[in-house]
Amino acid sequence: MNTAPHRIAFDGLFLQQPTTGSGQYALHLWPALVSDDTSPQVVLVQPAGAAGGVPASGATSVFPPPWARSGKPHKLWWEQRGVVRAARTASADLLHVPYFAGPRVGRLPLVMTIHDVIPMVMPDYGGSAAMRLYLRLVSAVARRASAVITDSDCSARDIQGWLAIPPARLHVIPLAAAPTFRPIDDPETAAALRERYSLPGPVIFNVDGLDVRKNLPALVEAFARALPDLPEETRLVIAGRPHTGNARLYPPLEPAIRARGLQEHVVLTGRLSDAEKLGLYNLADLYVSASLYEGFGLSPLEAMACGTPVISSNRSSLPEVVGSGGLLVDPTPPRLAAAIVSVMSDERMRRDLSRRGLARAASFSWRRTADLTRNVYRRVLGEPALAGPGRQPTP
Repeated sequence: MNTAPHRIAFDGLFLQQPTTGSGQYALHLWPALVSDDTSPQVVLVQPAGAAGGVPASGATSVFPPPWARSGKPHKLWWEQRGVVRAARTASADLLHVPYFAGPRVGRLPLVMTIHDVIPMVMPDYGGSAAMRLYLRLVSAVARRASAVITDSDCSARDIQGWLAIPPARLHVIPLAAAPTFRPIDDPETAAALRERYSLPGPVIFNVDGLDVRKNLPALVEAFARALPDLPEETRLVIAGRPHTGNARLYPPLEPAIRARGLQEHVVLTGRLSDAEKLGLYNLADLYVSASLYEGFGLSPLEAMACGTPVISSNRSSLPEVVGSGGLLVDPTPPRLAAAIVSVMSDERMRRDLSRRGLARAASFSWRRTADLTRNVYRRVLGEPALAGPGRQPTP
């Protein structure tokens, strides 16, 4: 007797916030999950109303009550009540919340994606008392989940340590660079970027973010140490929208730049458009990530996908992502400076790193991420796994 395929409710809340990390994950995973007719069927659930924006075409949506139409009340209502109602309306057999959240009570099996537990590993990120209470709530939800997906072995170890998720319920599924990140020969765009940001010579790029774990003062100091051995026209370009109101997590970088007399050599771009980001990856002679902690480390992977040579911190998940595709170093100013001088002064090394980075980036794909995610669904539902997809290559 034929039976209807199982249905997965995919929480699309963050599809309406595409510039966030969770938004990027949902934005790329969702289309890959629905790109073929492989069982089980995945359906989208989203909130309706002003705070949630306009639901995607075909999504099952529910309206919030008047008290939950904006801000944090809206998000909490959706996570604890709205998504449950939407999944039930969609006749779902399983709910996937693709970020660190989910309903405390629900009849459906729950799959949760936890990209990292940075607020636990790094207490400065724990936030206010309300945020700490919220973390207690979602941690309890994670412990009841049928399966937890995370992006790296590093994150898996931290999740096990902080949340006590049994290994059998924890699945490591890597992310990927979007297909838009690729080598592009576009002299007009390159010239426009050079003019806009006053870039007369070689470019070292960083778009990791501006929070304290990104270790940007160490990168600035490393650049200051390296600059005497680099062409005078070399510029360090650091991209990202400045945050205000939390100097502990987002310390201003300008004092470190001024202290080393680098005002003419370090360019702070502010927020970039997607086109500018892609253009700077391709324009750059070198990408340097000095980050102290990443749940996955997507920016170095995007740089490698563009053929840009990469120097990366050897901390947290970054060796898993960069592997043999880049140069891994301890993220201290002396080590970073030595690596920068070594790569920037050796054209053959840059070509080799570019080649290796392209090969490494090609081993990750959103289609593969979707296949592995679908296998988690099938395992929770008691269906046999799909043949073929495996984990990413070892570093």
